[in-house]
Amino acid sequence: MNEQLESELAAANPFPREEDPGLQDVVRRMADGARDTSLSTPAAGAPWWKRRRIMIPLGLVGVVALTGAAVAIPLSLGINGTWVDLDAQISIVYTTDNGIDVNCRYGIYFGDPANRTAADEQLADFVKNHDWTGIGQRIYDEAIANPFVPGPNDDWEVDNQELRDSFSFNNALNSIIWEEIPKSPQAGWSGGGTSDCTGKLR
Repeated sequence: MNEQLESELAAANPFPREEDPGLQDVVRRMADGARDTSLSTPAAGAPWWKRRRIMIPLGLVGVVALTGAAVAIPLSLGINGTWVDLDAQISIVYTTDNGIDVNCRYGIYFGDPANRTAADEQLADFVKNHDWTGIGQRIYDEAIANPFVPGPNDDWEVDNQELRDSFSFNNALNSIIWEEIPKSPQAGWSGGGTSDCTGKLR
């Protein structure tokens, strides 16, 4: 290494000489490793997991996942053995009394995928175009106002507040959302729902 390059590297050193020499050594070894990785060429036919240039991006993806980057997992629903594309996905947003913001989803589908009727399609159009603003807070308020209490015939192995809150929330969710949907002009329509809401109330 020539003197000019050494001088430039010393000037760029983020740690002055009086800093901890052990720390300098760690940083130097990390820099050397990064340099070696960027300059190395994997052997021909080497498995993908041994190719350093591929492992670096995967590592970065892992870091993004560990730092809490959100990945939206699609809601799914099966009806009579057939997975369906939901007619609508309703955003359930509310704030608990102790200030926790919750954001989850409720997906809905009408009819039988093998034999959808005109009424099913009309209801699908309604839920797609309906203004669901504030529905989450209404569901939360209803769940708080009408808490679920297990009855004598409810044989629960575990009874705790979290489980009761989940039942309270689901009762309120099903009640309020389905009351919002107009009755079908034809008798016998059916609908199914799925959700990623946990029913957090406090």
